[in-house]
Amino acid sequence: MNRDFTRRRLNGLLALSALACSLPARADTYPSRSLRMVLPVGTGGGGDTLGRAIADQLSAQIKQPVVVDNKPGADGLIAMQSLLSAPADGYTMLLIGPQPMVFNPLLRINLPYKPADLVPLIGVSRAWTVLIAGPNSRFNTLADLKAAVRKEPEAVSLGTSGLSYQVGATLLGTKLGGRFRHVSYKSFPQILGDLIGGVLDIALVDTTPVVPLATAAKIKVLATASKEREPMLASVPTVHESGTDFDFALWTALAVRAGTPAITHAFSRPSYARH
Repeated sequence: MNRDFTRRRLNGLLALSALACSLPARADTYPSRSLRMVLPVGTGGGGDTLGRAIADQLSAQIKQPVVVDNKPGADGLIAMQSLLSAPADGYTMLLIGPQPMVFNPLLRINLPYKPADLVPLIGVSRAWTVLIAGPNSRFNTLADLKAAVRKEPEAVSLGTSGLSYQVGATLLGTKLGGRFRHVSYKSFPQILGDLIGGVLDIALVDTTPVVPLATAAKIKVLATASKEREPMLASVPTVHESGTDFDFALWTALAVRAGTPAITHAFSRPSYARH
């Protein structure tokens, strides 16, 4: 991955050093062993890349290993259960976003947890999303896509990984004047395989894994869902430039179980690093 891109994405994450003195009841003994960071996504995608970068930074700060544990599926419920079944001792953390804290409580019935079961520690990133297609796709521009979804609603398949992206894709379809046929995936590599294979028409994903693929011409990037062009995809227009009022970004943060001792909230302000 491009070093400047990685550096920009990690800008602000050094604030995680505060974690070393904010979680434990006894700062002289914590952490005395490795920490586990649960990720609600599969390997290979933007969330996985971000989580592993955070783990590396945090490990360097606290001088203990930070083990990444991927728990994708069920709209984040598997990852949530993994956190809530662990002791509330500060040794297990969860990478969270809008899905467990906003969309699941609003859209799911009989949710087996409450947002209050978590204590957010620090905001670590804000990621814009992009619309991508396979290298041989019939879609080359957002205008092509707009015409297709208006002409034949639900004929165009759109892949997402997680409820948050599906909400964004549904909103985008409405903004374009049509509807997509949603296809849910557990991870970005699955989406990529179906795009390249021509099984899937388009996908809404975050920017992180897209840049090197676009540079290598392995995918087409139709538009970025941001108000300004992504510097690493400078030739790609925004959805706004194509005449549609739509932007969609997802934040991420670190959280622990409620009841974890000695949580001080003295992290300074959340540091959102665009990536």
